Amino acid sequence: MMRQRMTRTGRLLAWGVLAAGMAWGQGILITVREGDITRQIANGTTVEFAGKVGEGKDIFVELQYLGAFRAELGEPALTGSGDFRLMGAAPTPRVLQPREKVVFEVRFEPSSSRRSLAQLGLLVRELPPPDSNLLPGAYALISVGFTGTAPELKYAYVLAADGNVQPLADGGLIRIAKTPVNQATFATVLVINEGTAAGRLESVQMEGAAELSLNQVPLMPVTVGAGQAVQFRIRYEPKDLGEHAATLRLEGEGRVARVRVEGASQGAKWAYEVLPDLAGDAGVRLLPDGVVDLGEVELGKRKRVWVRVKNTGNEEGVVAGVAVSGLGFALVDPPLAQTPVRAGGELWFGVQATGVQTGRQTGRLRVGADTFLLTAFGFGPVLEYSYQAGGVVGLESGGQVAVPAAAIGQTTAAMFVIRNTGNRPATIGSIGVSGAGSPFQLANVPALPLVIEPDGHAEFRIEFTPKLPGLNTAVLYVGPAFFNLTGTAAALPELPGYRWEGASGVVAPFAQPAVGLTLQSPYPLTLRGTVLMTVDAANFGADAAVQFSTGGRSVSFVIPAGQTRAVFANGSTTIRLQTGTAAGRIVLTPSFVAEGGIDRTPERPLALELTVPELAPVVLAARLEAGLTALNVTVTGYTTTRNLTKVEVTVRRKSGKSETFSFDVAQAAQLWFGSAASLSSGGLFSAAVQIGVSGTAEERARLLADLEGVSVRVSNERGTSAEISASVV
Repeated sequence: MMRQRMTRTGRLLAWGVLAAGMAWGQGILITVREGDITRQIANGTTVEFAGKVGEGKDIFVELQYLGAFRAELGEPALTGSGDFRLMGAAPTPRVLQPREKVVFEVRFEPSSSRRSLAQLGLLVRELPPPDSNLLPGAYALISVGFTGTAPELKYAYVLAADGNVQPLADGGLIRIAKTPVNQATFATVLVINEGTAAGRLESVQMEGAAELSLNQVPLMPVTVGAGQAVQFRIRYEPKDLGEHAATLRLEGEGRVARVRVEGASQGAKWAYEVLPDLAGDAGVRLLPDGVVDLGEVELGKRKRVWVRVKNTGNEEGVVAGVAVSGLGFALVDPPLAQTPVRAGGELWFGVQATGVQTGRQTGRLRVGADTFLLTAFGFGPVLEYSYQAGGVVGLESGGQVAVPAAAIGQTTAAMFVIRNTGNRPATIGSIGVSGAGSPFQLANVPALPLVIEPDGHAEFRIEFTPKLPGLNTAVLYVGPAFFNLTGTAAALPELPGYRWEGASGVVAPFAQPAVGLTLQSPYPLTLRGTVLMTVDAANFGADAAVQFSTGGRSVSFVIPAGQTRAVFANGSTTIRLQTGTAAGRIVLTPSFVAEGGIDRTPERPLALELTVPELAPVVLAARLEAGLTALNVTVTGYTTTRNLTKVEVTVRRKSGKSETFSFDVAQAAQLWFGSAASLSSGGLFSAAVQIGVSGTAEERARLLADLEGVSVRVSNERGTSAEISASVV
């Protein structure tokens, strides 16, 4: 029957074979990965893992389905020691397709060095194809066993004097009994692995007294098998009387144990140490006739070290006295003379050096019968200041720099020099003169921050350009140093004469003439000033249109130092003004102020007077509007007298005839120009007259058809304007 189905479909035949009881473990590939090590194992295999107590390691178990259909994996179960546990969410229950896999993460974290056992198991069966009517295969158990091991290194020592084995732990003590000088005694240190996995001893080190040393140490690192031990020896051979100590450092399985090793010989001995501060535990050993080097000391600063004198013997001793000599050296808290120090006791005192000079400083230290050399090295920049103004003058901070006298507006100078005679670069962050607008200015100042190397120098100019007479002062800052600057200047010269240029005398109304202001000779300082305009009207009311082209009746100007022509606010050497339309006198009066706010205006300044004369009216425009009943004529213009007497209108006809009409406007003009409303118009006027047209409608029409235009003239007491014509609008 199976052969018959095989002829129809190979898929059904293969499933039938599995359902008939094929060994299931052949359908699942089991892979165990630990770090970089990957192993493929058979179902039911137990795998051993070595760890460290208290440290976790991850193990990955991978199940891959190798069949042709589908595999159904059940809930996993991890049984046995609690040192093994599943991490994260379990990837099953799940149905796997061919070649698909799942991974279980198991954390092994040994709680002790004893052997631990666990097993990961789950049920699995093969499922038929979805489109078949076959039943699933039987369940099978997939299991992986785990065996956990861990090393546990312990330490012990054996003294040659008694042969007893003593346990040894971190922070423990190995004390070797008193030993005669120049004889050796040994202590044996045992490293025992009491765990279930091989352990690793990474290093063995000894730090401390040279009398204590390691002996017969195996080549590191060394592997210590489970239940096995390795050993080495500590050699103690004192060269003099006293106690000696060292620290034995044992590093195994990632853990460090430090053990103090002490040895003692019989007698008394002084030991010296130099420490940077009182809080230090370990210092630099100092031998008699040795050197106490305080290192570099900045000039003007102090530096100290502390000397610890310790009786390392086993009997009391006496320090006869402590003394120091040498420029810049001193003792700090020295002990009293004849100070007793018990065995194992100590005393402290300080040695202080003050930087008093660049380079090496030396002295001597005496402690009882032992002497030592004291050294220090003074360092730092040493800045020396001077200035040159004819001769060279040395300076200290706060000194005076006298710059040669100068006339107002002229410049004198002094050269300021900075030298570094020290042995370190000097950095100057700022160089400047106090006060805005100071007559003292600096030139050729080096770029900041300025660094002056040893034996180097820098220089810059101090320029004095006085603006005020008499004594001028300021303060020069060079980094933290300062210097008082002084310079004198003679009194300011009087303002030279000046003249007006451009328009003068009588000027036309309704114009914009230009004027200028020029000194007869240059002035040493910049002059600033104002031209003030005043208007005296010949008739009632001054013309508001009379003003400068920049607006208003005052305008500012500047005459730069060493020049003669005034530059006005409009940037030009001339300024225009509007003469208006009313007769009167326009007066321009200048004022002058030198730098520093010193008034240089003459007591009677030369003013410019411009006169707008009284003239006959000027007609600017005329307009004619003709109607059936009247002719309306409008005339605009100006009259500098601010008065009108009459308006004459001549009507011109195309037929060659003309008629002249005269209108008395004196009263109307007087009313207008006498009103406050006219003040803003000056002499400007606009007059309207009307000429009536009579007759029948036909006659008036003929009259208008014959009308060509009008000619207009306006009169005042000074005369009559030019005639102006207007055509019919």
